[in-house]
Amino acid sequence: MSQLLDLDAELAAGTEHAKREIRPRRDKPAAAELQRTLNDARRQASAPPPKAVAMLRRALKIVEDNPVSAAKAARLCLDAVEMAPDSAMANHALALCLERLGRLSKALQFYERAWKLDPTDPEIYMNLSTLAWQMDMLDAAEKFLRIYLQMVPNHTGATINLAGVLRDKGGFEASIELLRAAIYASPENYELWNSLGTTLLESGKPDEALTFYDESRRLKPDYARAHHNTAFAYELLGRPDKATQHFREALKTASNHKDIITMTHGLSQSLLAMGELEEGWDLYDSRLDPTHKNMCHVLVDAPMWDGRDLQAIRGKRLLWVGEQGLGDEILFLQLAKDLLEAIGPDGELRIVVERRLVDMIQKTLPEAKVGSHRTMEREGKLFRAVVGFEDLAPADFWTPFIQPARAFRHAIEDFPEEPILKPEASDLAHWRGELAKTGPGLKVGILWKSLKMDAKRSKHFSAFDQWKPVLKTPGADFINLQYGETATDIAYAKEKFSVDIHTLDGIDLKNDLEQVTALAASCDLVIGPTNATTSLAGAAGARVWFVHPHANVWTHMGFGRSPWFASSRSFFGKDYADWAGIMNTVAEALDELARKEKAA
Repeated sequence: MSQLLDLDAELAAGTEHAKREIRPRRDKPAAAELQRTLNDARRQASAPPPKAVAMLRRALKIVEDNPVSAAKAARLCLDAVEMAPDSAMANHALALCLERLGRLSKALQFYERAWKLDPTDPEIYMNLSTLAWQMDMLDAAEKFLRIYLQMVPNHTGATINLAGVLRDKGGFEASIELLRAAIYASPENYELWNSLGTTLLESGKPDEALTFYDESRRLKPDYARAHHNTAFAYELLGRPDKATQHFREALKTASNHKDIITMTHGLSQSLLAMGELEEGWDLYDSRLDPTHKNMCHVLVDAPMWDGRDLQAIRGKRLLWVGEQGLGDEILFLQLAKDLLEAIGPDGELRIVVERRLVDMIQKTLPEAKVGSHRTMEREGKLFRAVVGFEDLAPADFWTPFIQPARAFRHAIEDFPEEPILKPEASDLAHWRGELAKTGPGLKVGILWKSLKMDAKRSKHFSAFDQWKPVLKTPGADFINLQYGETATDIAYAKEKFSVDIHTLDGIDLKNDLEQVTALAASCDLVIGPTNATTSLAGAAGARVWFVHPHANVWTHMGFGRSPWFASSRSFFGKDYADWAGIMNTVAEALDELARKEKAA
């Protein structure tokens, strides 16, 4: 066993999950750059022994040509490091292989060894920056890139990477100024224009971003990435028709399979947003490709039913497995009764959902069997195991949670009016009694944020002070349905708006989903962004007003509101994230509703 690294133990430990999915820009692959450096240094006194050089050259070629063989390459590099422990190049190559294997922390250790041995090699700083970026060490990533740019001034790739790091830190103005200066120096560089568009897009200005994407495409009309980004900007602007055009253009020149899958997935959602359900559902299968960023491998020893042939599942045992987030499981649970009917009395539907939903769904659908899933990560892949059916006969088929939509949702007329969830009468009575204590007004449950509010996600949610016109509505009593930390915002509403937002006792708003559903259904109205709680309210038939940052949502299927929840209404602004306009419209509608309820 090596004294420096137990490679077998590292391989057995599996892959460390990168905290950020990034698209670093490089002129050449890192392995090719290091191979060039190695070739240049072979005759220098500091070069490793010839045998070690041969090992490193072979290892780097393996990694460059076939990244799945990174373990074999890592063994060669480790042998070279053992032979020449003070060689910066050997340590650098081993770090690169460890990064490919997903052993990020250990890769960082060997990059640092290489840096200490040769602080003059700019490629070490470039590789350190991309690794730190993946690990969400944004300050370190910025530092390494700035050092690299001091050593290699005006390097396009490093400039674009630094702009990306600054974006992720929320430093949009700094990112813009960096890219503006680079474009001034190199106005014909289409990648710089594209990167500036992305900074504007991530800052919540998709309309402005289009100007820079347009210039990038003018300079390089077949630039797939610019077409993809243009499509995404049009999605945010509520123009799925335009998004569809650019996704199709992007697919014509996409350079690799992963990009093809990403673009196809975007195209499918734009088609669904327009109500083009047949092609949209077909292309939405792209989410099941192993290269898709959210792909989760389900550990079930049964063939997958793809949602095409209903006769194939008649009389069979079908395992229906939740595949995405909690909110999606609630949304697509509306397909359960269609599945039960298709399977028939001689078959069996087994529903696999997030564990917090199990008891409630079992009560709601006693004719089905309900279990839960557990997710784990190995070698950079997500795997999902099924729990709760160990004593039952094996399933005949399994299917992902969204897949049956292909069979049952061909047009808006296929969406039923009846809610799927039915809270217990005793729970409804209890919460109505508690709500009555908050005052005489309309009982309005509200949510306003996500638990994860980083620079990329925050643009999709209104700032809390934008809720002022809603919260100042006469005749409404506001009920806190927001899980997570809320004390600061509730205190702000009291101090700045003179409004009480009531948090009721005896309920865990994050984990006790059965009671959350009953409480939401007991309110006269629930207002908030699309999330698990508002979806639970809609699934229980509560009156729900969704606030959306953009004017077209793919799950609306071109209908203008969610057809999955018949009691819902959606509010949009004139432009992307027009929160002032959205909240004023919601306030006007709430005032009208409160007046009607009072008059009644």
